[in-house]
Amino acid sequence: MDTFKTPITRLARLFLKSRDAWKAKALDKQRRLRAAQVKIRDLEASRAYWKDRALAARDDSAAEGEGESPETVERLVRVPPPGHHHSLLVMQLTLRMYLEAGLGSRGVPHVLSLLTPWLPVSVPAHTTVLNWVYRCGLAILQSSPERREDWIFVADHTLGLGASKCLVILGIPASRLVKTGYSPDHHAMQVLAVEVTTHSTGAWVASILRNVAERTGPPMQIVADHGSDLHKGITLFQQEQASRASAYKFSTKHNLSAVVIVPGSLAALLGHALLGGLLFQQIHAKVTDRGQNRWSMAFADAAGVF
Repeated sequence: MDTFKTPITRLARLFLKSRDAWKAKALDKQRRLRAAQVKIRDLEASRAYWKDRALAARDDSAAEGEGESPETVERLVRVPPPGHHHSLLVMQLTLRMYLEAGLGSRGVPHVLSLLTPWLPVSVPAHTTVLNWVYRCGLAILQSSPERREDWIFVADHTLGLGASKCLVILGIPASRLVKTGYSPDHHAMQVLAVEVTTHSTGAWVASILRNVAERTGPPMQIVADHGSDLHKGITLFQQEQASRASAYKFSTKHNLSAVVIVPGSLAALLGHALLGGLLFQQIHAKVTDRGQNRWSMAFADAAGVF
């Protein structure tokens, strides 16, 4: 120590700091090494699985011609995919019971547990059920909708959840609207956008409509309520689409028109939009006879609205 001119206390601090730095570096290297080993193990298992599947498919194809045998398909359905604990059969049954039978995330596992004596199914946790549903919904949101010229957008905000609220844009082609009798249910609609914000403005709504229109093509109608931000956003969006836009008016052509509808003020809106023509008189008479909650039937009966 006599050869060092630096005070011993300072040297001790420097040596301690250097040791800690090398120790942290070694621990980080060990963590990365362990992560690489786990990844290699998973890749080897996945490679072996898909190799066995390819060889089995080739053998079945050579023995029976093209396609997989029923036994192979049944085995693949019952064997969990790589990285999963449940088979494709369980996933399909879970999603169908949740989405089509109306069972909740806790009801689905209960029903599957009742079927275990007769079917080769495992029972997922309720959090797993929700995770599968969320993934299914995310896949639908990320998928590209069909580009058409007759899209009708339905835009609305959810109630505020804390500091945030959500803008949902649904879509339905006008041709499909006719097939539903102008009373579409959830299955006839397609979710085009779900956006969360803490501050909704007209410019923000217009940007969302613009992004959706780039994927679907310009809509022929936009249905919304009298929210100020929605009203402003639709107006800005129409101004950007000036060559195709016709503000707040029904159109029978493939141009863009915004329809802001509240059932309580339907008659006043149609009177202003259609200027008291024969078509408006027919719709108004049917709405008056049937009640404002049946306004969709009046649209269906009045020919030429869409």
